[in-house]
Formats: sequence, structure tokens, C-alpha cells
Amino acid sequence: MDLEIIWNSFIEKLQKDECIQSIQRKKFGGLPFVYIDLEKPISKLQLDHLLTRFSKEAMQGKRLSCDISFVRMQKKAFVYHIRFKVPQEKLFCCGNGCTDCVRHKKV
Repeated sequence: MDLEIIWNSFIEKLQKDECIQSIQRKKFGGLPFVYIDLEKPISKLQLDHLLTRFSKEAMQGKRLSCDISFVRMQKKAFVYHIRFKVPQEKLFCCGNGCTDCVRHKKV
């Protein structure tokens, strides 16, 4: 699954919100960080709810999960570590006769 599509949808939704002035996604050591500058002051809790809501909207219809962690305040920007994660279970049969094969799952 191409997570870039999910990321783009998430960033677009955030940019359209009237509370957000600008948003930047940066990678450090392979980990994604999001820098958010606010247009008008809102609490960290309100921003957490915005991020959660928009991440759920971006992932809608997909088998993904999202981890959102507040890192720090840098000047006036909120810094978050956000990861969209693909499930760690097998979704198809590889043909090797594995004991945890999806063919053996009861639906």
C-alpha cells in the first residue's frame, strides 16, 4: 500500500482547516515529523483532536492505524511524530503452507 496517498490526503485536510496556518512534513532518521503553525491559538488538546479526526478521515476504507505523539513546541510551531501503520498480519496466501495461513482463518 502506498502510504504517500494517505499522507497527502491528511496534509490537504489539515491545510484546509481555518486554525492551521502552515504545515510541514519532515523526515529525520527515517521518522516522519509534522510541524504545525497555527493561525489562531488553540489548545494542544484541540489540536490533538483535529489530528486524530483528519487521520481517521484520510485512512477511511483502509486497513491502517495511526500513532500520533506530541514531541515539543519549537518557537510557535507544534511538532508531532505521526506514523500511519499497515497491519502486521498476513493478508494473502504465499503458497508456502504456513501455519498461520489466511486460508485457515475462520471468517
